[in-house]
Amino acid sequence: MHRRVRNGIFFVFLTIFVIGAPMIVLYTAGYRLNLTTFRVQRTGVIAITTLPRGASVTMNNALIAEKTPYVAQRLTPDDYDVLLQKTGYRSWNQHVHVGSGSTTYITALLFSDAKPTLLLEENALSVVGDRSGRFVYLLVESGRVHEVWRYDTVTRLQRKLSDDVGDAITHIELNNDQSTLLLTVDDELPHDTMAINTETGTLLNKDEVVDAMNALPEYSFIDNGSNVEMRLTSTDALVTLLSSSTYTVAFRNSTIAILKDTRDRAYLVNLKTQFVTQIDLATALLSESPTDNLLAASDGNEIDIYNPQTGERIFIARQSEPILALAWHSSDRALFFATASKIIAIEREKYETRTTTTLVEGASIVNMWPDTTGKSLTFFGTVDGITGIWKVALTQ
Repeated sequence: MHRRVRNGIFFVFLTIFVIGAPMIVLYTAGYRLNLTTFRVQRTGVIAITTLPRGASVTMNNALIAEKTPYVAQRLTPDDYDVLLQKTGYRSWNQHVHVGSGSTTYITALLFSDAKPTLLLEENALSVVGDRSGRFVYLLVESGRVHEVWRYDTVTRLQRKLSDDVGDAITHIELNNDQSTLLLTVDDELPHDTMAINTETGTLLNKDEVVDAMNALPEYSFIDNGSNVEMRLTSTDALVTLLSSSTYTVAFRNSTIAILKDTRDRAYLVNLKTQFVTQIDLATALLSESPTDNLLAASDGNEIDIYNPQTGERIFIARQSEPILALAWHSSDRALFFATASKIIAIEREKYETRTTTTLVEGASIVNMWPDTTGKSLTFFGTVDGITGIWKVALTQ
């Protein structure tokens, strides 16, 4: 072979080696040529988990995995359309961004595509459920009398708590610790409100009713003509001075309480430090997360998540149709809210948008109560012309 040819071949291979070797090293190290920008970039990863497991993963219209959990590796930094599907469940779809050298984590809640099932056909003047989602209390009209019943959604047994509470009673609600059912006229809570024990059905006396209605017995509120003095009940020590108004407890747990006044201004009370501060928080609907000590709050149209420890507030959603009920999923990863015609689940995690799943639609909803296991959701309303207590399976 001619020497010039040999030299040419040598330089060709040398060039290939000089260019190719670094490319191989970069490829092995997770770098790729971005064909959009023509830049060499480090690849990214999407780690996908679903609750429940076992969903197929489709990315940019190509099936890449039969079952979750799954880790998609060496992805060129870009936006990806991720579709998760599992038989018997509603699909989950999002646009997800993958950054250079980073891992994007997806934990997707999948909800059953089952239709609502009727538990109890019943009309009610008023209905309320407890926080566990198990017991539903109904004020029903039987002939000329109003009766109070408790329905167990697990055993599907009914129990009459009161034979006749008087035809003036039109509304029922649970007190803060849910030990007492308050019986009221037109959603008002005067001091002569009637009340019954939710376990025994016993009618409470006047003093017991006052105690049951007091969600914050640790404090007394005294109007001195200029301000309202908030004092410790045990020592009569002054905690703070509040503007002259009437204060009610919108929420309380073992560490905090939320007060609201007649102008719907909200105040956070730290029950350990006795510190009281005014906060910018809607109090029409409040729901506490099961594990994260967060509050979901709504004024009837907008939903926010509020952190009482930091004061941080995160906007979740806004609805044109008024929101009637608000509650957390047992995993803390999603919220449920009900309008007059729909029940919707919306995830806390935001990708390009927040994933929303319509669980019930085309119905007439009065109220809803998810259970603490995350397996089902109960609501009172009308579906296909039938009014009563309905159950929606969230998992198969």
